[in-house]
Amino acid sequence: MRGVILCYAVLASFLTICLVCFLAVAPAQARKLEQRTSIQEVRELYENVNKTRASEVNARENDAIIRQRLECYAEYADYTPRLRVCNNAYVKELVSQARDKVRSRPDLGWFVVNINLCPVMYNLCTGQTQNDRERCILFERQCVDYTLDRFWRGAAQYTHQQYRSE
Repeated sequence: MRGVILCYAVLASFLTICLVCFLAVAPAQARKLEQRTSIQEVRELYENVNKTRASEVNARENDAIIRQRLECYAEYADYTPRLRVCNNAYVKELVSQARDKVRSRPDLGWFVVNINLCPVMYNLCTGQTQNDRERCILFERQCVDYTLDRFWRGAAQYTHQQYRSE
């Protein structure tokens, strides 16, 4: 009987230790997720995009893709179809256009994740410029170029400026 009680005591102690470890690790993991979506990262992205000159080399193509996204947004008032239909088409067009125009090896996963923030940059721009559509389309083009520089062209922000501005 003592052996059974001792066994239960050891098991209870082990489960208590496991629970304490879980409770210590879970908030740390939650904080990591929180950091990935922080407003500070969006502010830094906005500042970096603002410093980036928009490319003239692929300006027409990017401009057309952005305008198609805006037309698609005008068709769908609900957020879910905008994500599923409009943003998916937007990303596919940008990836296709980049594959045709850019000859370096992309970090495609990170490119796709980050290019989805460019419509957010457009919306931030509309708030800053009292809804100046043309200026915000240009700003979204700057975001596309910044994202291409970072995850596709394989260079820091200004390394390829000399090639892109020709």
